[in-house]
Amino acid sequence: MKYFIPAWYSQQPMWHSEIEETSSTTAFDDMISLMSMHHQNEQPFQLIVLNYKPNLRTFLHRYELFDTTYWSVFDEIQGFQHATPKAVDYRQLDWPKGTEFIYLPAMIRALMPDDRYANIRFSQEGYVSSIEVYQSETKQYSYIVDDRGFVSRIDFYNKVGTHVKQQYLTHTGDWILEVEISSGEVTVHAPYQSMFSQSHYPSMETVIFEYVTSYRNRTFEQQDVVVIAADVRHNEALAQTFSSYNRCYSVFQQRFQSGEQLQTLDQDASWLVDTLENEQRLARYRVTHQLTNRLMRITPFDAQTLPNISSQLHETYVGLWIDGLADARLDQILEQLADYMRRDTALRLTLLTRRQKYTVPQWLTQKVDELNVRLQQPGDTSEAVRELMKEDEPTIFVELKSVPFELDVIEALATLRVMIDLSYEPDLFLQISCLSAGLPQINMRATDYVRHQMNGMVLENDTALSSALDYYLQQLKNWNQSYAYAMKLGKQYASDKIIAQLDALIEGESNGA
Repeated sequence: MKYFIPAWYSQQPMWHSEIEETSSTTAFDDMISLMSMHHQNEQPFQLIVLNYKPNLRTFLHRYELFDTTYWSVFDEIQGFQHATPKAVDYRQLDWPKGTEFIYLPAMIRALMPDDRYANIRFSQEGYVSSIEVYQSETKQYSYIVDDRGFVSRIDFYNKVGTHVKQQYLTHTGDWILEVEISSGEVTVHAPYQSMFSQSHYPSMETVIFEYVTSYRNRTFEQQDVVVIAADVRHNEALAQTFSSYNRCYSVFQQRFQSGEQLQTLDQDASWLVDTLENEQRLARYRVTHQLTNRLMRITPFDAQTLPNISSQLHETYVGLWIDGLADARLDQILEQLADYMRRDTALRLTLLTRRQKYTVPQWLTQKVDELNVRLQQPGDTSEAVRELMKEDEPTIFVELKSVPFELDVIEALATLRVMIDLSYEPDLFLQISCLSAGLPQINMRATDYVRHQMNGMVLENDTALSSALDYYLQQLKNWNQSYAYAMKLGKQYASDKIIAQLDALIEGESNGA
């Protein structure tokens, strides 16, 4: 059996999880993608969840993994079973008589008659995720609601609103573990002492790995494999826990924290990396420390045929990925593209970013507005025609589009004719998606997913951008060749091929290669 252990942690300690996950960020990562590939190809696997994640079912459903066989540490501790998510109707809760509800953009506020109020927060799927109770503007309690329809944790606050302790509840509503926030110490409720080896623990991590060890002892077989999302918070503990089993650590670019993570990587395990930069970093580390373990770069994202309707549109849309570009350089690129767009009134520019629009620098939104005004100028058009044009809606030549989720990226690519990503390390998911849609890509760095003048261009400097655009926009033959080559290249990154590469990496380690 192949076991996947993700690192779906917040910025807090590893056993915490984001209770309210906003729609502004994505949780899609290498583990979700690899498990999805195994699911699509009917390859057996199981998921091990180390942290408290009350929205686990809806989270898995979001990525079409609801049927995944999983074992959760906190489900085991609290006595919960896998069940279909169940929405809690906040109106049916035991509110004091006279409670009124106010509907706000991000939550619902319950105003109670005794100078108390409660903020009712919801998950992306619309399920109640937490209820925060305040007395005279000071937080008293926070009830964390599991997506199966019951309260699974209560957070307590002191008189000045400081978080002081947590209680984890059983399915009957009794508390089983209590955490002192200041010290991190954990106390076991006496009626449940038989489920633990100690009555007090120095940390929740100690409890977690006691349960993981117990699960390993009763479940694992010698030939089983563990694929671990590399994270400094659990690397060493998992290496020790699964030291007798074949292990593979996945070093994901978006999760890489610092050089400290390299020191915590299991030196006896195989290492899976996603980008050329990560591969070079780990290769240098292996040489420096004279390591002999296996290292392989495999994309964690598979190529699938994606729709593209750019040939059906009158306008020609060019995409520019702006993440990873310094402000001054981005400004220069925008000026260059604006000059290029004056050649053809059918050209449109779409700026793509994973950030929400309200977090984009003000200078950039002003720049977009300025470019749209500038590109509206009719040039040599007669005065009579200009007067008629004033009555029309202004044309949007440059648009800023937020694509925080993978589906947003795919949707945005559907209308594009060419994709530009001039960052030092091109976005991996974007490259695979362009490959899947047959889009020519213009980059500054060579990768496995773009062949120069075949399905894209690798520029030596920014000044070559205009000629690269000409290559694909002025000659249909070049665009068609790029599309055909991208479809051919994409077959190398089909899900079954990636699984085979992963298995070869793991089996090579177990065979002593």
